[in-house]
Amino acid sequence: MKKKDVAISGIMIALVFVLTFAIKVPVPFTRGYVHLGDSMIFISAILFGRRVGALAGGLGSALADLVGGYAYWAIPTLIIKSVMGALVGWVSDSYRNKYSGKKELTIFLSSIGIWLAFSLTLSLFLKNLIANLATSPLTNNLMNELGYESIEELENFLLNARGLINIILLAIPIAIILISLFLRGKGSTLFRLGNLMGSMIAGLWMVIGYFFAGRIIVGNWVMPIFEVPWNVLQFTVGILVAYIVLFGLQKTKLFENSQK
Repeated sequence: MKKKDVAISGIMIALVFVLTFAIKVPVPFTRGYVHLGDSMIFISAILFGRRVGALAGGLGSALADLVGGYAYWAIPTLIIKSVMGALVGWVSDSYRNKYSGKKELTIFLSSIGIWLAFSLTLSLFLKNLIANLATSPLTNNLMNELGYESIEELENFLLNARGLINIILLAIPIAIILISLFLRGKGSTLFRLGNLMGSMIAGLWMVIGYFFAGRIIVGNWVMPIFEVPWNVLQFTVGILVAYIVLFGLQKTKLFENSQK
């Protein structure tokens, strides 16, 4: 890496760390937390490419886990957020190199397919769990973790959780499409639909990665599901904040130089 890239990477790592560490909301289901650091990962990767995105995302986020009392998440975070930053940067790099309608359509259709497959799998898993609560070996564990005294209470909770998760997973791509339509005429390929959908899929990778990491840490497949809405909300807010900042920066030297 050039000296300039090393300096930029150091600054972005620090910014990711600060936004991850300074403002966080604990999620008791998986002993983790949600934060605003994803917004800076998106900004790092979109402005400076996949290398800076991966370094800022992985090192900045993992350092926040280590310092903030979540050291058992540091290694999963290093891997998950590095890949997340690289994915966002890879999509934005491809747009910088050459834009085409075919490329945008490919990214859009691939993103929708992956998103729908994930949403359907999660919904069916919860549906099957609810239908078999009486015989599932997970029932007692869930009742103890969530503090319910009867299967009926647990069933009502899971039904409400499944409905909420389905609504959130349906609303996110719709919101992304609407944002793209709003920003489409603003003169930059970074605000096109494919680029926004690429950011969404990078966020989905983060959700899936933490789901499997939560399975290892918590010890079952169900409790990490309840972190899904929080992680989806986290990366969605991250995308919104990132693109608001980028929209404000698009006429500055920083933005112009990053597109070269």
